[in-house]
Amino acid sequence: MPELLETLQYDFFYHEHPRYYSLTALEAAFAPHGLEVFRVERIPTRGGSLRVHAGVAGQYEVDGSVAALRESEASLGLTDEGTYRKFAARVAEHRERLRGLLAEVTRDGSRVAAATSPARATTLLTYCGLGPADLEFVSEVNPRKIGRLSPGAHLPVVAQERLCGPDQPEYALLLSWHIADELMSLLRADGFRGRFIVPLPEPAVV
Repeated sequence: MPELLETLQYDFFYHEHPRYYSLTALEAAFAPHGLEVFRVERIPTRGGSLRVHAGVAGQYEVDGSVAALRESEASLGLTDEGTYRKFAARVAEHRERLRGLLAEVTRDGSRVAAATSPARATTLLTYCGLGPADLEFVSEVNPRKIGRLSPGAHLPVVAQERLCGPDQPEYALLLSWHIADELMSLLRADGFRGRFIVPLPEPAVV
């Protein structure tokens, strides 16, 4: 949860991932059922996750990781409603900055397409109101996605060769921004010569 809030990963809320839990929230959910958390680990999976070990209350010795994370969450404001209201405000501000950046780079007639079509992109595209007027297409390597439309935004999903071919756009919006370095290297190797737009956590042209 801290990593999600810090890096503004609001695009990680979608149909497979409708909710995320802090240790504090999990303890409140477990307690009425006679369960307690006895060990917790922070792991890097999916931008930052928790591996929680829980069992019947009193059956296992509770190690120091639980109290340490509980205190950390409190110090980060995860038990304060205001933290989430501020997150919502940051998300709304981000939408305007991303839309503004796209308007700026296309002012001279430059074209922008999106690279990759991960599930999380649906949240980003629809919340930011991005569609065919903003992006020419979405490029993909997954044959199951090619030839379809992106959910909500209705952008045509095309083979990556179109993004990297002779009539390529000047900019590629990286929808899999969480692996931006890897993705940029792959696209360069495939022949993309334009510039990249990394949408989160802060919209930037690289």
